[in-house]
Amino acid sequence: MALAALILGIFSFCCCCFNGVTGVLAIILGSLELGRINRSASSERGRWMAVAGIVLGIIAVVKDLAGALWIFFFGGLGVLQGIMQGY
Repeated sequence: MALAALILGIFSFCCCCFNGVTGVLAIILGSLELGRINRSASSERGRWMAVAGIVLGIIAVVKDLAGALWIFFFGGLGVLQGIMQGY
């Protein structure tokens, strides 16, 4: 599961589509694997992969939320165009 969390975390950070979904899945799988490692039900070698998957998933989710809030509250690029044209 740690490897799956890492792969989903990388995919969510790099890919343009479904960032939020894969980011949340990376967070969930990484957290589940860290729990298994802490209970000694899984290998300690997967800890860094689980943590990296969680971190990348969190970054992807925050990035998506920031983009959604920007579009919702400020109209996204329309505001930047107005600023550049001097409105």
